[in-house]
Amino acid sequence: MILFPYVRLELLRLLRDPGYLIMTLVTPLTMYLVFTNLDLGGGAGRDGAVYSMVGMAGFGAIGAVMTNGVSIAEDKPLGWIRQLRLLPLAPSQAVVGRATCAMVAALPPIVAVCAAGALVDDVSLSPGRWVAVFLLLWLGISPLAVLGVGFGYLLTAQKAQMAGLVFYMGLSMLGGLWFPVAKMPSWLARVARVTPVNRYGELSWKVAGGQAPTLVGVLVLAAWAAAFAAFSVIAYRRAARTL
Repeated sequence: MILFPYVRLELLRLLRDPGYLIMTLVTPLTMYLVFTNLDLGGGAGRDGAVYSMVGMAGFGAIGAVMTNGVSIAEDKPLGWIRQLRLLPLAPSQAVVGRATCAMVAALPPIVAVCAAGALVDDVSLSPGRWVAVFLLLWLGISPLAVLGVGFGYLLTAQKAQMAGLVFYMGLSMLGGLWFPVAKMPSWLARVARVTPVNRYGELSWKVAGGQAPTLVGVLVLAAWAAAFAAFSVIAYRRAARTL
């Protein structure tokens, strides 16, 4: 099946980017250590450490998938999409392939921040909860990975970088990854709860606290996933027609 060799090739190309390590690994790990030492984010104590751990792991994962979008945009002038058109890849397969690469690239920041939570701040969860938190942080990033792919296919490298940065920083703050939505004004909190980033983080915050993710949260995230998937397929087809 051609999809798997394609994913492997794209992943190798993405991980050669030196900016990936700084943006997606060093930054969220540093911020996690700062937030927990200064009692920022979710507050002091174990609950604050768990909240910040999930938030900064998700923050790093979002950075990884947005970096993938910039990489796609940089490839377009080099004729990479024209080469892909010679392969028996449907637009949906091309989007899935690049989104899969982004999800693999999101693993290091998730692992690093969770390890810091366990080793530095003594975050203690049952083995089952650790597995669930990790899987939800990883699998839950898939809608945002698809969005990053769409940015890459639709925009120039500079515009994709700007869009990714706005999404990465702005929606991470608005979505509650840096500090709880409960600390926001009520009108802003209502806006935050319909963002994909907030519902993404909520999956792991709930599980870490011993609760099941809410059905509303899952449905909101699923709706965003469907919208991002349609956007990315359209963006790929447009890029393929114009290049």
